[in-house]
Amino acid sequence: MSGISVRFKAKVSNISLFDAPFGERMVKLELTEEREMPEPMFVRSPDSEISREIAPIISQIMRMFPGASPGVMRVPRVTLVLTEDEWEKFVTKPSIGDFFEITISNEKIELKREG
Repeated sequence: MSGISVRFKAKVSNISLFDAPFGERMVKLELTEEREMPEPMFVRSPDSEISREIAPIISQIMRMFPGASPGVMRVPRVTLVLTEDEWEKFVTKPSIGDFFEITISNEKIELKREG
């Protein structure tokens, strides 16, 4: 098989604790990729008064979505679930906002912290 791999960068966007069904504490890390979001496009009739009035309101509402940077959308890429013991073995624990380079090859998935 060939040595083709996929590589992308992702940001730690959430770290949360939860109880597994069998009683063990788990740590979930969510990594997302930030992509530029295209501006909303409005198709309107040039003689439509209502469409001219509504277009700026819709644009403003789109910018008000919680947690979204203007013009940026978060795309979920990797979710990693560790036991609390596995999490404690990290010498330097990942923090929200850290960037990782993820490489997926034939038989291996590698996460490498940037910086």
